[in-house]
Amino acid sequence: MKKKKIKKWITAVCLTAMLTGCAKNTTPDMEPVQTNLDTIAIPEQVQVVGLGEASHGVKEYQELKAEVFRTLVENNGCRTFIIEGDFGNALKVDAYIHGGEGTAKEAAATIGFRIYRTKEMADLLEWMRTYNETAPEGEDLHFYGMDMQQADNSKDYLFRIMEQIDPELTAKYQEALAFLNDDAIYDLSTDAFAEGMPKAEELLQAVDQAEEQIVETCGSEAFAFARECAVSIYNCCDIRKSNSEYNDVRDHHMAEKVRWFLEHGDGSLLFLNGHNGHVARTNTTFYDCLGKRLAEDLGDGYFAIGTDARVTSFNSQTSDGFEAVTVKNKNDLNTIAGSLEGARYYIDLQNASAFDSWQKLLSGNQRITSLNVGSILLLKLFYTSKIVPNETFDGMIIFDQVGPTTLDP
Repeated sequence: MKKKKIKKWITAVCLTAMLTGCAKNTTPDMEPVQTNLDTIAIPEQVQVVGLGEASHGVKEYQELKAEVFRTLVENNGCRTFIIEGDFGNALKVDAYIHGGEGTAKEAAATIGFRIYRTKEMADLLEWMRTYNETAPEGEDLHFYGMDMQQADNSKDYLFRIMEQIDPELTAKYQEALAFLNDDAIYDLSTDAFAEGMPKAEELLQAVDQAEEQIVETCGSEAFAFARECAVSIYNCCDIRKSNSEYNDVRDHHMAEKVRWFLEHGDGSLLFLNGHNGHVARTNTTFYDCLGKRLAEDLGDGYFAIGTDARVTSFNSQTSDGFEAVTVKNKNDLNTIAGSLEGARYYIDLQNASAFDSWQKLLSGNQRITSLNVGSILLLKLFYTSKIVPNETFDGMIIFDQVGPTTLDP
């Protein structure tokens, strides 16, 4: 054997030994790992729990939102589910889970985004409806939305209230805001939304001026929701006129919505669900996310749970439907999941950081999967985000592999 070959062979053997040794030394203690999600414990001071998902098109993540919510209902008295969906649309879903007409499938479609038209979402709504049938008074569950990218159902709720007070004024604003309809909303220019903002602001002022009449006729709760529908209409224009600042403005208004739910709720724990990038306590992209804003406002009152998987097969939205796409992203966290029961686990990052074997792992950089609803460039740089786990989330639920949602067109 030549000297060069011998040198290369020795180098390869040494490198293999080093890597093998590192892998053994970095295997963390399994004591803080929980495989049973029914045992998740949320600190008493928490007011809002945010559950993130690395992709909206994953079956396990949509099932997870139901599983974690049920756990919080049982263990923490949580009664409010807030989704990354339109405020007005979700009011119709809330009516459904309180005995309203239609089916769970139709209610899931009402949320507004095609990614939610799945069997998994319909199952959650059916469970909430069944729960409410026997829930004691004041302990019923609610389903709300914190987004405002659409307007039809916010207008519908508001104008039904206003029509009882002043039909002529209602007709005026129905005409003034007719351009703002969900069928055409993606075709409108940013200028159209900018021009609509003064009209939306006038509408909000008109609602405030009619407060006494609305409360007397429909009640204070109806006024509160009607007014927030007017706010949502204004915010819809503000978001869609924003162009390059779209994401920042949207998360700003979603944070305002969560604060509104805190102010108008019954004091019980709120559960919200959205993409990891919205829910995280620190920014994972180039704008101030919802979770960062809530963490700054609430401090330890906000608890963020992120998700990740080593292999992700998901439904990617296309112009005419969906296509199943698979990506891989191996990191120190999701490598562990494959050897555990159910190939998933939950970990409270603060508790785990007390263990030396976890502290270094959780305080260093990790790349987690971050998929949007549409098609992606299949390069890891474009479908992952670099985070420091114990700065970005309070807890994480990690899978080995996840698969696409069960579409329910």
